[in-house]
Amino acid sequence: ASKNWEKEKYRSILEQETALSEREKKLEKREKTLAEKERGFKEALWGYFIATLSWVLFFNIGDSLSAFALFFKLAILFVAELTIGYFLAAICSLFLDFSNIKNSPAELFILIGTAGFIKGLLIAFALISATIPYAKLGYLAPFALLLVFGLQLGYLTRNVQRLYHTSIGKALTTWLFAVVPVTAAVVLLGIFFIWGIVLLF
Repeated sequence: ASKNWEKEKYRSILEQETALSEREKKLEKREKTLAEKERGFKEALWGYFIATLSWVLFFNIGDSLSAFALFFKLAILFVAELTIGYFLAAICSLFLDFSNIKNSPAELFILIGTAGFIKGLLIAFALISATIPYAKLGYLAPFALLLVFGLQLGYLTRNVQRLYHTSIGKALTTWLFAVVPVTAAVVLLGIFFIWGIVLLF
């Protein structure tokens, strides 16, 4: 009886140690996941900022902007980039949910942010155009925009396919499903904004 009691006690201690070990592993995994998300969010914010800077330099590289005007444009466009990224992530997540694909809106928001680094190509184009004005590279601006948007779409499509194990067609449709209404909303807001300014003056 004494031996059986000792065996039971030893088994109970082992079970407790195993439970504690599993709990510690879960906590470590959770902390690691939170750290990865935090790092990903910081990278996404940098991506959104690079995208903002790209827009400002691409369209205003030859203009004499004051420091106030520059920071004001950067602030407005940065908020716009974050807002568009938020709505794109939300609509993409909605489409994936309709398709019974488990996803994370936060992960999509971070993915859209990292795609902003691709817009850095617009900075290079703007700087080259300003450095070689006689080449009249400004005429190629629409093609530069199309190239950047194409690269971004390819990057986002490929990553959605990889992350959620879906087909290329489904991943591409996911982004088109989000881009069309968001673009329409931005255009309408722009029209109403210009209309409001016209009415004021």
